[in-house]
Amino acid sequence: MGRCHEILCGRILFAVAFGLVIVGAPLSLAAETLRDTIAAGLDKSDILAGERQRFIASRQAIGQAKLGKELTGTITMSDSELLRDSSSISGGFKKRYSRSGSLVFSKTLVDFGETDLKVDAARYSVDAARATYISIEQNVIMALITAHLDVITAREEASIRKSNIARLIAQRDAAEIRLANGSATPSDVAETNARLARAYSDDVLTDSTLIDAEETYLSLTGLSAGELVTPLVPAELPLTITAAEEKAEQNHPEILSAIAAEKVARLQFPILQSSVKPTVNFSLSASSLDQTATTADKEELSATLTFSTPFLVTNATRSKAREALSSHNQSKFTVTEQKRKTRLAVRTAFRAFHASQGQLDAVMSENTSAQLLAENAAIEVEFG
Repeated sequence: MGRCHEILCGRILFAVAFGLVIVGAPLSLAAETLRDTIAAGLDKSDILAGERQRFIASRQAIGQAKLGKELTGTITMSDSELLRDSSSISGGFKKRYSRSGSLVFSKTLVDFGETDLKVDAARYSVDAARATYISIEQNVIMALITAHLDVITAREEASIRKSNIARLIAQRDAAEIRLANGSATPSDVAETNARLARAYSDDVLTDSTLIDAEETYLSLTGLSAGELVTPLVPAELPLTITAAEEKAEQNHPEILSAIAAEKVARLQFPILQSSVKPTVNFSLSASSLDQTATTADKEELSATLTFSTPFLVTNATRSKAREALSSHNQSKFTVTEQKRKTRLAVRTAFRAFHASQGQLDAVMSENTSAQLLAENAAIEVEFG
């Protein structure tokens, strides 16, 4: 039964990994205790908390991209006093002052789509950050599921090792009795003692593995591993490799992140083109000047409409254009490579899951046959 339990845990792990590779989102498992493990681990994960802050920061790029068409205002104030040496004035100094202030509002009316393109690129960047966050979250969930199942498997294996030691002790005692009766040889007793020594060695290693598993669980969740329950195998999984690959290409976060990055790179060249097109700016300003001589005081209100356009293409602009095109080509290759890696991972996970399922069925059948054999042997001994 211990072997069956170990294979079942492996099958569950393959199934959950397979599901995460395909759907790109955490699966809803039936075992409540596993949900508690995942909830505690997600709450404790520092890497996930850091990625969450990075995602929140990336969302601010949309507001920053709209700066090109936002209304801006500037207030400028100055106050100065001048003391000039003068022999004609009592005290020896002539005092003059000057105070001025201005208020300017400005806004870009037309930029031929540059701001809109930057906003679109910022939105795609947010999509990429969101997909990256989901990918990190999946990695954390997989680590938690692995830790949960490792504790269960290590405990089962430790129980089996201790049962094996008790069985070998009984065999050794029986061998010693047979040796005393002359029906066994010293070699038989030595062989039993050797197997018992090996069992003690395996038990020590198993206890160490169990401690490692429980410490890993504690490190990831901040909770002590109590009576953990083996979760059910997820049922909503694709039935064919082709269906699995299709779901992965549609939903896997690393593919979605690569696609979003490709869209951002695709917009860089149009953004560069828009930056060298004409712009129309409007500004409204009001200013006031107050000086010692009243004839110099003045107040002004002005409105300015400015049309500007570059007419020389610089080497820097050409370099940026080549960089944008190369970056876009690189991002397209990245998308293709990510799809290839994901398809391969899906196929590997699909085969591993079904192989573990077949292995579990075989071990369960073997266990049933062994139980029948033990029952038949007991009956034969009882009735001669």
